[in-house]
This record gives sequence, C-alpha cells and structure tokens, in this order.
Amino acid sequence: MAESVVSFAVEKIGNLLIDEVKFLRGVEGKVTDLHSALRQVQALLRDVDSRRERKKAVEECIAQLRDFAYDAEDVIERYYLKAALTEGQNIIKAYACFMAKCSCVQVHEAGTEIEGLKSRISEIGDKMQTYGIQPLNESECETARASTPERTYAHFEEEDFVGREDHIKVLVNELLKDGEQQRVISICGMGGLGKTTLAKKVFAHDKVKEHFDSFAWACISQEYRVRDILEGILVKLNPDQREGVTKMKDDELFETLYMTQKQKRCIVVLDDIWTKQAWVGLRNAFPTKDTRSKLLITTRNREVAQHIDPHCFLNEPQCLSQEESWVLLKKKVFPRTKGLVVEISSDGSRVGQDIVAGQTVEDIAKQSETEGQIPVITEDMKMLAYKLLEKCAGLPLAVIVLGGLLVHNDWETVHRNINLHFGDKNNVSEVLALSYDNLPSHLRPCFLYLGSFPEDAEIFAMKVLYMWIAEGFVSLNANNRARGISVEDVAKQYVMELVNRGMVQVQFNLSGNIKSFHLHDLMRDLCISKALEESFLSILNIQQDNETENCCASTAIKVESSCKIRRLSLNRNVIPSLKARERTLVHLRTLMSFGGVARESKQFQPIFNHCKFLRVLKLENLNVERSLPKSMGDLVHLRFLSLARSRFNGLPQSMGNLVCMEFLDLLTRRHTMVSMPNVLWKMRRLRYLRLPYQFDVKEKFHGAQKKLRLGTLKNLRTLRNFSPKKCDVNDVGKLTNLQKLNVFARDDPIELEIFLQLAKFNLKYLRSSSFYFQNYRSLWTEGELSKMSNYPHS
Repeated sequence: MAESVVSFAVEKIGNLLIDEVKFLRGVEGKVTDLHSALRQVQALLRDVDSRRERKKAVEECIAQLRDFAYDAEDVIERYYLKAALTEGQNIIKAYACFMAKCSCVQVHEAGTEIEGLKSRISEIGDKMQTYGIQPLNESECETARASTPERTYAHFEEEDFVGREDHIKVLVNELLKDGEQQRVISICGMGGLGKTTLAKKVFAHDKVKEHFDSFAWACISQEYRVRDILEGILVKLNPDQREGVTKMKDDELFETLYMTQKQKRCIVVLDDIWTKQAWVGLRNAFPTKDTRSKLLITTRNREVAQHIDPHCFLNEPQCLSQEESWVLLKKKVFPRTKGLVVEISSDGSRVGQDIVAGQTVEDIAKQSETEGQIPVITEDMKMLAYKLLEKCAGLPLAVIVLGGLLVHNDWETVHRNINLHFGDKNNVSEVLALSYDNLPSHLRPCFLYLGSFPEDAEIFAMKVLYMWIAEGFVSLNANNRARGISVEDVAKQYVMELVNRGMVQVQFNLSGNIKSFHLHDLMRDLCISKALEESFLSILNIQQDNETENCCASTAIKVESSCKIRRLSLNRNVIPSLKARERTLVHLRTLMSFGGVARESKQFQPIFNHCKFLRVLKLENLNVERSLPKSMGDLVHLRFLSLARSRFNGLPQSMGNLVCMEFLDLLTRRHTMVSMPNVLWKMRRLRYLRLPYQFDVKEKFHGAQKKLRLGTLKNLRTLRNFSPKKCDVNDVGKLTNLQKLNVFARDDPIELEIFLQLAKFNLKYLRSSSFYFQNYRSLWTEGELSKMSNYPHS
C-alpha cells in the first residue's frame, strides 16, 4: 500500500507531462524534477511493501511521503486546470486566455511550491536508505501490475457450496409447511459459516418459488434504520406500490406490511439480525398468527432467534469437516475442472476416483483436449493443504480465501508465511490477514476503498468501478492501449481478481455481468482495520446525538483536527455536523454519504466551500426545494458525482467548470422537474451520464436554442434517461464510443420518431439500448440500431 499511493502520483504527473505539457509552461522543468524524485522513492517503497516488519521511523517516513504524493498531484493539477476553466471557449482559447491572465507571481508561487515538495520528498528518500531500505528493480513492479491472465471463473455461489445439501432440504420442507408452529425459520451460527449463502439457496429454490406469492430480502446488520428496512420489504412484496410507500406515515407503513403478509403467502428474509432490540423495532410489522407467510432469519445469536419466536424452527449448520473443506478448497483452486483432480500417492499410483456433478475425471478429460489438463495433486501437496485447512477451522469463508491465496502463490510459501508470522495458533484471522498482505499493490487501495460502504451494503459494481477510476486506482498501461482495452475493462479485471481471491462476493445480472458485490462482515472488519492502519479512510457515525468517528463496528477512534483526512464516509444523518469539521475537510478526495437526507443547502455548503480537491462525491437522497448552490462549480477536480434519488429544483451554471467529470448521475425522483444549464457539453471526459427524469434546459443567454447539447462527449460510453424532446437526437450519432443507450420519452408522438432517426447512425460500439415510453411498455434491443432500418416504416 505504501508504494501504490506514490505510483499513482507518478503515473498521473507523467501523463500530464506527456499529454498536457503545454499547460505546464513556466513550471514544466520543476514538474519533471518532482516526477523524478517520486520515481526514486517509489523504488524504495517497493522494498517497504515487501517487508511485514517495519520500524516506527520508517512508518513515519511512509506517512509523510503519502501526504507529499497527494499534495504534489493536487498542486500540479490545480495549476493545469486553470487553463480549462474559461467558460464557453475551446481548450486552445482557454489556454491563451489563461496565459494572458497568469502573472509571473502565480508561476513563481506554483514553482516554489513544487520545488519545496521535491526537496522534502528527496530528503525522506535519503533518510529511508539510512534505515536499510533499498530500491527494488522497476521491472518487478511492472510484472506485478501487468494485466491479469484471462481465466475461467466459476459461478461462485453455486460452485463454492459444499456440505449443506441436507440443510437445504430440511429448510425447504419447513418453509412449505402450512400452520402456525413454524412461522419463523432460523439459521444460527458464527460469522463465516455460510448462513447467508444457505439462506440464498433456500430462498431461490424452485419449490419455494412455486409455493409463495411474494418475496423480500432485507439485511439488518449492526447499523440499520427501521423505516428503510420496512420500506424495502414492502416495495418488494408489492412492487406496484413503490411510489406510495415512500409517502406513508410510520403507522401506515407498519399496518400495510402487516396486512400484506396476512393477505398473501409471503416469504421474508431478515439476514444478519444481531440483537433482540433490532427485532423489537420491527416486530409490529410481522403477523404472529392466522398467516400463511413465513419469516426466514439468519443470526449469530441463538437467543435472538428464540426471542423472535420461542417456537421457531432452529437450523444450526456446523463447521465443515476436514474432507468437506478439502472438497471446497479444490473447487476454489481449480475452477476449470470444478474441483476435479487426479490424486497421486507416494508410490505414484492413482488414489480413488473423484466424482462431481455426475462427472468423473475421465468425463472431464474427454471434454478437454488431453487428460493433462486435469490438475495432479501429490500426497505431499494434499498433506500440506490439510495443514493449511487446520487454520480455517472449518469456516467456508476462510477456506475460500485460502483457495484464493493458493491460486496465486506457491503452497509451501503460503504455509511458511502463515507459520512465520502467526505461529502455530489456529486462527481464521491469520488466513484473512495474509490474503490482504499478498495482494499486489494496485489491488490494495481498491480493496480498502470498499470499507467506505456500510455493513452488508449492496455495492453496485458500475459506481465503484468509476470511483476507483476517479481516484486514479485504475489506469491503462501501454499493452492495454495497444490491445484496445478500456479503463473500465481493467477495473472489471480488478474486481475479478478480488473475487478470485475470495475477498468479495458478487451477484450477476441476467447478461452474466457483475451487478453488485459486498464484503462479508469478517472481511469488512479486516478491510477497515487495514484502512485505519494505512490512514486511508475515516468513517463518521451519528446515532441520535452521539457522534463517533471509527474504523470498525467495535472500535471508536478520535480523528485529530490536524490529521489530513483524504476519504470520509458519512453513515446516517451526519451532514449537519460537517460545519464543525471544516478544517479537516480541506484535503478530502472522496466524500460519501449513506442514509443522510439533507433538507437545506446550507447543510452541505461546507462541502462546496472547503473540499476543493474532491475527486469523488456521493451525495444522494437530497431533498432540497431549491437549486443547488453556485459553489458546486468550484469543485474543479471532481471526476465522480452522484446525486441519485434526489429532489432539487436546478443545477448552477457553474457546473460547466467541472471539466474533469467522468461519471455524472443526476437521477431525480420521478416527479421532480430540474432546471438544467446547457453546460454538459464542456465535460468532454464524461464516460457515464444519467440525466434527470424530467428537466428543462436553461440557457445562459435568452433566445438561445433550448436543447441540451451532448454532441461533444466523444468519450461517453453510457447515456441514460436521454430525452428526444429535450436533447438533440442528432447528437447521439456523434457519440462514437457509446455502448449503452437508455431513452426516456413522454407521450408526444413526435418522440416515437426517435427510432427512425437513431437507425441512421453508425454506432458500431453500441451493445444494448432500451426505450421507455410513459404510456407504453418498455422496449429493449440488442446490437446495432441500424438493423432497424431493414423494417418498413409506416
């Protein structure tokens, strides 16, 4: 992790020196010197990352270098961006205007700041070498950051499931029983045992799908809001009532959910419910008698299950046996053969006959070119695997993570490292910690970033990928560019690497792409503890009137006012507390808000006034009855902005200043009308754009054409909520890299002509498109729209 922060700065500054050097006139020499100094300490930090034990003095040097690397990137980018902020001009005119206005004093100040950073970085590098830190060869880093070899990934939930088949049958039978005795079905056991996976298997079982009318799943965890949980359940049980649910008063919400379960045969899953108190807040929404509905819960505490219903059916899965653990490990290490291997004894003879899903080794071999593709396991390898599995204590999560380690590392090396650093103790945390220590440097910040999300949160893949890209964690090397691989493709590779290592769990959409993923509680605890250790992330929680700043559910820490906080996650309604922390916000790069609803612009004004270096801003569920403030346009470094599911009247003209924007989500609530400035065309780096459901175009000058201009967005790959009436349809034909198009049209028959217009465009990269018309059913298409021109027009 120490090396990765500096490597990102080296790469960004290097790219500016190559692609945008004309905007660095006056300081380009000093920027080059700074770039060289960063490359020198980068080589030293590779050595630091290869060592588990570090001296305190070295840790202090690392902390300083981390801050200096961030500062260097900020200073240079701030100077460069001044050339792009002359509103309404092209980049060349903007540059000329900037150089005319930029005084010698400004150039001197920037140069002095850059020179100071270069000197301090070089001094720290010299100091580190006195502690025995030596530069490592650059080629070693290039090897680590090379593209991931293409592999076949198994369907993780299906293939990683072992030793629970009997439990599925029992649980399904209990759910299908009518009567009052088993209204509540409980799956109880320790963390990492696979309770949620087992519940998912039962929930998705064909017999369960046939038996029940409506289905809902809710994650409770340690941090929850009763209303959010109940709203989510009711919407899933009654999808047609989505609009009305959010307007219900609390009493009405409880009663409606209660009656729904009385009137229909429903199954509701409450996953990961920790305390009796959590159930107290929910129980009035669930009938206790005269109902055909069922409640399936997962919990770590048997007392919680019995408190919910003393007569509940209690299922307590046990830890995997050694043999079951071995079967699961093989599936994880050898996904191509679904865990099938050839086991060879010490005398060279073949041991036993593996059978998986009705197929033997010979069956698999016949499907392959040669039997040599079936992995061979010697007796020594198997004994070594059994020793490693002892560390996992039969927990499926630990076995899966161990499998991820063995895929990428020599088995003997993994065993030696565990014994060297953790001794002979059998502790699951050893395996999890080693999985992080063995991550390549480019994956570590991506993994730590996931700690920003609340416990048990469904993390939508598309947004996280663009957050990583905005932060600079994902970049293209020369090989990727030559092969036509996009930065999104590389980010998806990173996700799959984390999945393959067993560190995240994923869900796929109907197209087979990753829809979302989440962290297991134990893995999240590891993630956040490492984030704290690396000064990577801060989390602010508010419960009632008590504030705690923490980096895990059980540990509270105090963030010093002098600390440079780079990433902040706000859980619950903490936005009003930001004003008291204005000084700590200055260096923020990422700010994410979860669960909070701001009702006045002054509540989030400190963000726009003080967070000038923000790259990522997730400020969703706003409920503001006015336009967003002009100061939003001061966040000129912003690459990712999500205002999803919000209500506001308008966006400021200053939005045109956000020329670095790559991901912009302006999704509003359905009946919210937004006044949109016609400035999105300036955001030429945009790759993802979701427009409001309803908007009017606001021009800076009266009498101008009131169509939203989008034709300059050549890098755009995803366009959602495109309005044929409010936008120029011909602009779509200019979006040469567009891959996904979503059209949202009103009732005007003229808008139906969009089909004829779009069919004329040669959008060769377009993979899918969907059309939504208010009084018609939706229409989805696959492939090129030009194929529609083959059909007759009436």
